[in-house]
Amino acid sequence: MSVFITGCSVIRKSGKSLTMNDKDGTSSTILKGTKKQNITNNGFFIKKAEIEIVTKNGREKYLASIKFEKTERYLVSVKGRTGIEGARIYISNDSILVNDRINKKLYSGNTIYLEKKFGLNAGFLPLIFGDVILDKKCEDNDAKCTGSKNITECYLKGVILKYEIDCSRRKVIAVNQIDNFNNNVNRLKFSNFFSVGGNLIPKIIEFEGQFNTVVKIRIINMEMPWSGIIKFIPGKGYELIELI
Repeated sequence: MSVFITGCSVIRKSGKSLTMNDKDGTSSTILKGTKKQNITNNGFFIKKAEIEIVTKNGREKYLASIKFEKTERYLVSVKGRTGIEGARIYISNDSILVNDRINKKLYSGNTIYLEKKFGLNAGFLPLIFGDVILDKKCEDNDAKCTGSKNITECYLKGVILKYEIDCSRRKVIAVNQIDNFNNNVNRLKFSNFFSVGGNLIPKIIEFEGQFNTVVKIRIINMEMPWSGIIKFIPGKGYELIELI
């Protein structure tokens, strides 16, 4: 689970600055234009990503693939550096299922587990991919830019989301998730934007968590839009363990 604290085309490196403006079809306001570029507006398939996780116990590296359906369902395959799948993770808006292929165990639980274990509300998972989540009050805000950036704070579900937005690209380049009850902070940073399927996505995603966890994700190959169907098949004969 620490992975989350982490026309179709393949990512290509480009020396050109990628920008979006009103003529490109975005909204006339910064926030609405940014929301219009959310990658979770469509299904997508990250075919290959490199993930590095640093905790107080050491450093680990993985390969992963991530599928997303517009029905807000995710399927994550986590592999070792040799390419052998170690776990398959399914997340919907109310449940989590994990096939631990190494230990032949099936973990099952509610998405509340994400919040208790990692301080991340399941409804905020799009933040991991650089998307902006807004309430009506924030979306209608007449946001202004200072220099090339816009700073906006939104209050959602007991959490303050403080966005730093690149005004020319209409993309989030950093977001702090601040728990209003205990002031815990999760920070996400995004860089090296590339065009995939007509959308800008961050190739590099960095997460700094409240539990002294740092996760760096590098997207290597991505398909978007993607219209496949997510299926999760529980491991046959696996030991069932409840996530609490």
